[in-house]
Amino acid sequence: MKKDAVRLSMLLVWASIVFLFVNGNMAHAHEIMGEVTPLMIHMKQALVLIEHGKSQEAIHVIRMVHEDFSHDMGMRMVMQGVGLKNTAAQVDQRFGTRVGTSLDEALAKEGNVPVLEKVIQELGFLLMLEKFMVIQAAFGKASANPQTQKTIFWLGRNYFSYLLEPTLTEKNPVEALRLDRMLDSMLYRLEDGQPEEFAALQNELVSGIVAAFHLDRPPAMPAGSHQK
Repeated sequence: MKKDAVRLSMLLVWASIVFLFVNGNMAHAHEIMGEVTPLMIHMKQALVLIEHGKSQEAIHVIRMVHEDFSHDMGMRMVMQGVGLKNTAAQVDQRFGTRVGTSLDEALAKEGNVPVLEKVIQELGFLLMLEKFMVIQAAFGKASANPQTQKTIFWLGRNYFSYLLEPTLTEKNPVEALRLDRMLDSMLYRLEDGQPEEFAALQNELVSGIVAAFHLDRPPAMPAGSHQK
């Protein structure tokens, strides 16, 4: 019975995602390229539910992927991935942040929705930044594959386009467009093999996102960030 309940919950989540997509609530200003992971889908779903005042539903969606998950969807479909708890721990270790602690606070007892919303936004921001750090670390290396670098870039950009940009577009469309164009410029600098210019644009992007979402700048910027 428990397995059937989990499966039903997962099917309801996916059904609501499709509904929101069809009705335009998952629109974003920039095209998504490449992978959108199951974890990202749940994070996005929680943000949409919060936006529509469905706080408990949002908390439920996040609790479903708090631990590493492997959900049988039926019809030979399995949704699996690293959960938010381990993802937050990895990010905290790399950046010196406290996302894991905030996540625990957000999910305690009945849940704290404002904290949960900020956790999702901060985690999306840091996962984006993590991908860009991988790119910077490979600049100038003979083993670096240009196509692989572009793929990693798009994976990072998707965190902004999918999780952050829609909210920012609603609140400040001018700033959303500015940051989107900044990401375009970063891609051009990547394609041209210009690491210093890429890093400068990244630092400007970080400042813009931190200001727009009232986040803290990561205490520890990994090597290769060219942070002054």
